[in-house]
Amino acid sequence: MRGVIVPLVTPFNEDYSIDVPALEEHVEYLQKAGVHGIFINATTGEFTSLSTEEMKFLAEKGRELVTSSFYLVGTASSNTFAVVELTKHAQDIGADYAVVAPPYYCPLNDEALFTHYSMVAEKTDIPIILYNIPSCANPLSVSLIKRLAVEYPNIIGVKETIEGVNHVRDVILDVKGEREDFKVFTGLDQHFLNTLVLGGDGGIMACANFAPELHLGVWKAFQEKQFEAAFEGARRLTKLSRVYSLASSFGSAIKLAMSVRGFSIKPILRPPYVVDGPEVKERIEKLLTEVLD
Repeated sequence: MRGVIVPLVTPFNEDYSIDVPALEEHVEYLQKAGVHGIFINATTGEFTSLSTEEMKFLAEKGRELVTSSFYLVGTASSNTFAVVELTKHAQDIGADYAVVAPPYYCPLNDEALFTHYSMVAEKTDIPIILYNIPSCANPLSVSLIKRLAVEYPNIIGVKETIEGVNHVRDVILDVKGEREDFKVFTGLDQHFLNTLVLGGDGGIMACANFAPELHLGVWKAFQEKQFEAAFEGARRLTKLSRVYSLASSFGSAIKLAMSVRGFSIKPILRPPYVVDGPEVKERIEKLLTEVLD
């Protein structure tokens, strides 16, 4: 698995129930666009606002819908036993990969994190992608990622949602240097091209929900060594990533951007998240017009 992977939004109705028709429509759109992977129950999918039953329902529904892309299921929780349960479920329904973010809220050292991931890896067979997102959860050090990759063959990659380019560099050099098949993905649209240049394998990027053609253009240009086109696409992605700073949360930014672009997914977030008002939407619309039109 390489390329452009989309961390899917979770569509909601006005009563905060899951909008299944909108989910079906969006997965079909992304597959027609040609994305390489679809990732359900992601951070962008507001997984912390979903019950365990809803996460399982979405995982099962996604497995029905995703037919032409790799299928990834998020199974994160601050409860290790819940992660094992969700990861086993993802395995049982036939997901291709489970994506496991670290526990959040309580600070943990590397030994505690190693124990957490070891329990998941030892009790399941599905390929696992680590998810390093230090702005939201306990950070994964390079040494910890390497130790997990070396000891557990079913831990096959990492998503790096981190601004530190040196960290990504060290993961690529130290971990992929030890285990060539280990995959390294960026979680940040603005770091997509430089991750590829460093030797990474792709990106799992939220803006691909509403502009996958831009990400796919960068990927194609890089693979074909059309570097001027790759540079131009990367500059547009860098500008597009400013959408996150315009809103109060990544969820608000993405769903408002989707609303601006005419998607049927409603700009509704589950509390405690709130969707920003018309002034923010107007600024997002201005940015999208500058980058995409």
